Amino acid sequence: MTYATYEWFLKNDFSQYSGKWLAIIGKEVVASGENVNMLIKQVKKHYPNKRPFITKVRSKLSIL
Repeated sequence: MTYATYEWFLKNDFSQYSGKWLAIIGKEVVASGENVNMLIKQVKKHYPNKRPFITKVRSKLSIL
């Protein structure tokens, strides 16, 4: 993952993926799902030479 990918992630609204895991490569969501292990297998199969940013989108607002 690059800093640019993480910065892009922080600036965008992913509420449509609430409660799900995301795999992001560059500035694109390449997979989403409920099970992180299945998500990783899917991404490795379709993007074997890429290193995705994997994160879970919270279903509730977090305040730091």
